[in-house]
Amino acid sequence: MMNTPTACALLAAITLTAPAALAESSTTLDLSPASSSQLWLNVGGFSRHFKRQNGYNENNLGLGLEYRTSPEISYMAGSYYNSVRENTTYAAVNWQPWSLGGFKLGAAVGLMNGYPAMNRGGNFFAALPMVTYEGQRFGINVGLVPSIKNVDSAVIVQFKVRVN
Repeated sequence: MMNTPTACALLAAITLTAPAALAESSTTLDLSPASSSQLWLNVGGFSRHFKRQNGYNENNLGLGLEYRTSPEISYMAGSYYNSVRENTTYAAVNWQPWSLGGFKLGAAVGLMNGYPAMNRGGNFFAALPMVTYEGQRFGINVGLVPSIKNVDSAVIVQFKVRVN
């Protein structure tokens, strides 16, 4: 059986290359500025928990990639140091059907790990409401972690820079 980082890397590779492989007009991935696709480098960010007394780590630095294939869809994969001081690896689809200017609203749905309260730190599915702002070169993702069972609510902020 594959380990989690390998599985997430494989899922990311498939989701990042599938749009190009399925395109009828081209068999190569065009990452030029004129292309509608965008590649972003996510550098992690911060969280702010509603239960302040629980001593969470709120400096969640990490590294990831986000590949936007259309104004509504992007694919995300990466790793960061989470709020319970463990490493988390994730792969997700960010579907944002509503937009206004540079702002997009929707939800990120995917697979992640590293939280002992969820599947003893193993893999689990997650869905987070997500607001994104994307400028020409810099962007930000803001998500809301809902309070479910042993998980405390938090607002998460992820910074990103466009690389194409």
